[in-house]
Amino acid sequence: MTYLQPWSLWLLSLCLLPIIIHMLNRLRYKTVQWAAMYFLLKANKAATKRAKLRQYILLLFRALAVLFLIWAMMRPKTGGFLGKSAGGAPEVIIVMLDRSASMEARVSSDRQDTKRQQAIALLTEAAKDSIGSRFVFIENVLRAPLEVADLKTLATLQTAEATDTAADIPAMFRTALAYLVKNKPGSAEIWLASDLQTSNWRDVSTEWQDIAARLTGLPETQIRLLDLSSGPGTNLSIAVKAAEFRPSKTAPEKGTFAVSLETRSGGATGTFPLKITRDGATSQTDLVLNSAIRREAIKYDIAKLPEGGGWGKYELPADENLGDNAAYFTYRTPVPLHAAIVSDLPAAKRIAFAAAPDKTRTDRTAELIPPARTADIKWKDAALIVWQGPPPTDAVAKQLQAFVESGGVLLAFPAGGDSGNGPLGITWGAAENGKEPFRVVSWDELDGPLARTDNGTSLPLARLEFARRQVGRIASETAHVYGVFADGQPFLIGQQIGSGHIFACATAPDPEWGSFSDGFVLLPMMQRLLAQGGTRLAPPALAIAGDWQPSADDTWTAVETDRRRDPRWHAGVYKKADRLIALNRAEAEDAPDYLNADAIKKLLPNAKLDVLTGALTMKADRLTSEIWPIMIMATMLFMTLEMLLATSKALIPQKPKPKVPAAAKREEVAA
Repeated sequence: MTYLQPWSLWLLSLCLLPIIIHMLNRLRYKTVQWAAMYFLLKANKAATKRAKLRQYILLLFRALAVLFLIWAMMRPKTGGFLGKSAGGAPEVIIVMLDRSASMEARVSSDRQDTKRQQAIALLTEAAKDSIGSRFVFIENVLRAPLEVADLKTLATLQTAEATDTAADIPAMFRTALAYLVKNKPGSAEIWLASDLQTSNWRDVSTEWQDIAARLTGLPETQIRLLDLSSGPGTNLSIAVKAAEFRPSKTAPEKGTFAVSLETRSGGATGTFPLKITRDGATSQTDLVLNSAIRREAIKYDIAKLPEGGGWGKYELPADENLGDNAAYFTYRTPVPLHAAIVSDLPAAKRIAFAAAPDKTRTDRTAELIPPARTADIKWKDAALIVWQGPPPTDAVAKQLQAFVESGGVLLAFPAGGDSGNGPLGITWGAAENGKEPFRVVSWDELDGPLARTDNGTSLPLARLEFARRQVGRIASETAHVYGVFADGQPFLIGQQIGSGHIFACATAPDPEWGSFSDGFVLLPMMQRLLAQGGTRLAPPALAIAGDWQPSADDTWTAVETDRRRDPRWHAGVYKKADRLIALNRAEAEDAPDYLNADAIKKLLPNAKLDVLTGALTMKADRLTSEIWPIMIMATMLFMTLEMLLATSKALIPQKPKPKVPAAAKREEVAA
């Protein structure tokens, strides 16, 4: 609780005035012992007790009336939501700030501040009512707990500035829980400011069950959520989905550069100016929007590839969110990507075709290797290893481990038969033949091998029918399930190991196993895994801000602007020596899908959760409210009670009525 007139604190001593007056009034009388009065006082003893009780109650009401009157003069403020200090400030307050790209949307059309700035203002104001608490700050990029002496400095922290990243709210909760378990505070609160974007909250993730259970085990932990969600607007956004340079067969320095571009609007249509920058040269064209989403492929003929590659960006005019008006790309000579398929089963040919479907391209190749000849694997040239066969020998397993840790990708398919072990800790259950076809009912469409295509189309997983399956497992708490069958068994599961990934698919691309062999899902899945594994052969030219992190000793310089940029969380084109990389915000940040308070409560069913809706339009000085009117009402109540008690005859001593003899009563009646 804070006070707008703290100088009035010295007036609190005036609440002792009624007690002092009462004591002075008692000094006006001097008690004289008189034997004749002894019997009268004894007879009136009960009335005297009532009189003393009445005086004490009157004294209490008068003191409270003065106390609350002075308290009202001090104009106290208390937290309506975050700053509930009436029960005592918590020992630790963990402040979690979602500073993803969507948080850079403006609060309203008539205000210039963003959701992130609004969140910082509200959190700073709420902290004024938590004197004595320790503040620990966690944000969505680094997710490293940082103890902050005063939340007033939050607006000046580099780790609280705008970013072009996505957020992982479950991971932020895990960081907060790890801090609480390690430091064991007596009481704690978690303050979270977020726009409740669905992709950042990952509401379909099974992680929430564990988070909710762990929060229930911390009974002294309260969660307070600032809901900064907003409805759909007319904001424009632009994104580069893919960029590829294909050199000419006759001259490698020449070729064609293709960009897959996506523009979104909140229903706004019309013609908008689109600024294009390529290798420093700027031009402008008209962008015609007739629908909420526009996708197009733009091709450029490159007469001569610049040394180290080229770069460019697309820019839209300023609107509700300045953070999604630019998209960046780079292009360079592609690195040859090679896939090694370890299998001697019929499905191996289909796998090889999915990895390298165009035989005219020399930068995409696939090789079939029988399990008995794993020594022929070209580890240095491979981007993807596909394993369908018995587990590797110890020597090959060590090479495979080193391959994955260096950034390569391993994809394992079942070979059929009994349960057993696979490569790198993957285990297979027994092969199952279903009476009815097995079907995939849900999968991760935002990230991974089963994500949507560049034009936003979902992979046709729901149409696939599997006559046979052999479920693969990865014994790790960090394993991620990318697709799930109707009975809850994983279709595709993966885990990161070092800089690379391993995946296990529960079915084989064989017609006897089902329609997975048709290639509508297999082909894009293989191409994505091949490109993902290619990062071990050459650094990426196109990456997501926040997902790609530079090494601690690397120095990257922004190419397209003179403004300060941090490659850890800012989109843009960066250069180090002769290497270029284009960082863009996550695709999901452009999707205007938000959760509501009820959905959040379902994610944390038994947690002590308070949600402040309407925080987007709330002014910071309204987060805490003045309660002096309540003090004035309390003062009037005590004065009224004092008046009623002073005039009531209930506790006033009454003189006993004299007893009339019975003879006198008879004479009175006779008369």
